[in-house]
Amino acid sequence: MRHYLRAVVYLAALPAFALAASAATVTPSGDVFVDRGAGYQQISGPTEVKAGDVVMAIVGSTATIRYSNGCLQPVNVGAVAVVSDVPPCAGDAAGTGPGIDSTIVLGGLAVAGGVAAVIALSGGDGNDPPASP
Repeated sequence: MRHYLRAVVYLAALPAFALAASAATVTPSGDVFVDRGAGYQQISGPTEVKAGDVVMAIVGSTATIRYSNGCLQPVNVGAVAVVSDVPPCAGDAAGTGPGIDSTIVLGGLAVAGGVAAVIALSGGDGNDPPASP
């Protein structure tokens, strides 16, 4: 039984690790700034960013955040965007096709957790007589 529980835990954790590893690149057009937690720095070309970084395009400028799955997030003139740990189009290349929605991933994790709990709490060897009504 321990082997089943261990397998469920490992399988449930895989999607979370895959999502956490996503990286993104900002491509600026004009005056674009990135804040990685220590103040805004101007960027002049494609720049790697991570979840939590803030991208700002001042008046007359734009930027595009390209996530590792191909999802594109525009940063319009005068706007500020926070780089997400889950791409806005979650699994879609440029938001044009079907992909993995974070709701599906979280639902799968919840089901796996429920299965693990049932296995862990069952504790019996399966030879117990049924309870009488």
